[in-house]
Amino acid sequence: MNSLKLILMAVAISVLQLSAAHAANISLRVAYSDGRQGTSFTPVRAELGEFALTPSMPDSGQGEPWRVIARNAQGTIVHEVLVRNVQQRHVEAFDPKTGAIDVSQQVRQADGVFEVSLPFDDKVASIEIQAQATGDARMALPPPQPAVFKRAALDQIVRNGQAARMQPPPSATPAATVTTIINNGPSNARMDLVFVGDGYTAAEMSKWRTDAQKVIDGFMADPLFAANRASINVYRVDVVSNQSGADEPDKGVYRDTAMDGSFYCYNIDRLLCVNSTKVYDIVGSVLAPDQRDVIVVVSNSTRYGGSGGEIATLSMHAQSVEIALHEIGHTAFALADEYDYGTCSLSAEPSSGDVSLNGTRNVKWGGLISPATAVPTGLGQYANGTVGTFQGAQYCKTGKYRPTENSRMRTLGYPWHAVNEGLARTVFASYTPAPGGAVTQTGSLASGATANAPSASPGYIQSGNGTYSIQLSGPAGTDFDLYLYKYSGSAWTKVASSEGSTSTESINYAGTAGYYYVQVKSYAGSGNYTVTYNFPPK
Repeated sequence: MNSLKLILMAVAISVLQLSAAHAANISLRVAYSDGRQGTSFTPVRAELGEFALTPSMPDSGQGEPWRVIARNAQGTIVHEVLVRNVQQRHVEAFDPKTGAIDVSQQVRQADGVFEVSLPFDDKVASIEIQAQATGDARMALPPPQPAVFKRAALDQIVRNGQAARMQPPPSATPAATVTTIINNGPSNARMDLVFVGDGYTAAEMSKWRTDAQKVIDGFMADPLFAANRASINVYRVDVVSNQSGADEPDKGVYRDTAMDGSFYCYNIDRLLCVNSTKVYDIVGSVLAPDQRDVIVVVSNSTRYGGSGGEIATLSMHAQSVEIALHEIGHTAFALADEYDYGTCSLSAEPSSGDVSLNGTRNVKWGGLISPATAVPTGLGQYANGTVGTFQGAQYCKTGKYRPTENSRMRTLGYPWHAVNEGLARTVFASYTPAPGGAVTQTGSLASGATANAPSASPGYIQSGNGTYSIQLSGPAGTDFDLYLYKYSGSAWTKVASSEGSTSTESINYAGTAGYYYVQVKSYAGSGNYTVTYNFPPK
């Protein structure tokens, strides 16, 4: 490299470092792997910027989420978020003829990567990840020690990443390009869908572009996505594979592809898996953290299959878009499976809005049940789509209830139906609140539980000076409280509250510009709530 290029690189890095000094948040990519002492964590990439913070997943008592904590120099927690434990993976496969569930099981993914965004101002001295012991290990072993990443080490990873972006990608990461297919606004205020092709050679790039458009058109033709198109951005990422197709180990077929796409994952015929590290490396080389909310890998194969989780996959089989829509119901909208096949747990009320232990009219979605509909609701007694409480959901034949007889979250090819559509609309609305206009969010709370508004990424709203007006309503006989939080530069601080003895609460707060979110808390009782908030424009 000649001296001029070195000088230009040094200047560019200096500019990045100067801007980073004013950046509020860090997007951290962490590798995880099984070891003798449990799960180990290693930071592998970090970027600074005004990224949306990762919203905390509900702590419902089900599963073992990872806890990511930022501390100051005195060891005080300044930010905390629960993220999905991606080692605990639920895999499923559907019958291509009927669309019904065929395989449903829990597997452990030994290694991979995940991403999380959290505050990283000057007060943050360290970030740690706490993994909880599972199963019998809780009784036999002390709690796992947290993985602690010091500020100096994270700063160095940031600098390494800045330098790497000034150079061509390493040979291990194929060069990628990105094309914007749908642009409806800034990425931090839209749901960004990313479609990236695997198993397409240089000679097949034209085929990939055609296949990608077919898949994207399939998504956007779905009534739910079509109705919320204004809240969506779509990107296509092009990357060349050395060989065409995907691995099919059960047939003795192996292909050298950019993201290691392989059927017969976990010995399941229709399960299509990819290398998450390679996916994040490729997509992250052309899109910022705020631009990759949902990643879908499309495999150059017509074999039926796909998978969900942090990264969704599908093939070019005619019915694979249906698989992907179901899986994105989990990933983007936090919907649960509504089928009753699998390993049942009745230990706690599910955090998802479309399944419940409650089979009465006081269920989460009770406001949508007609007085003429019996509860619990019998099969075959009403037109499909009628909202009730149908027994059999989230891997349990009895004891758990779903809102309709059959939906996309139970059987492929069926509509989403009213409850799931409402939950999805809430997620979409959280991306695009009208500046200075009222936004309404609905949901349900178990006794003692909390819910935040907006409920999905970015999990807060940047607003200006003026009056912050919030109204809450909930079921009769319950006591729900209302809170307003503001980011102080180092932590979220409660700035206003309404704690009456009923579930009708309101806040009118004269606030200054900054980042805010609303919290609804059940002090006593459970049921549906409606919160409407109107923040001044920034």
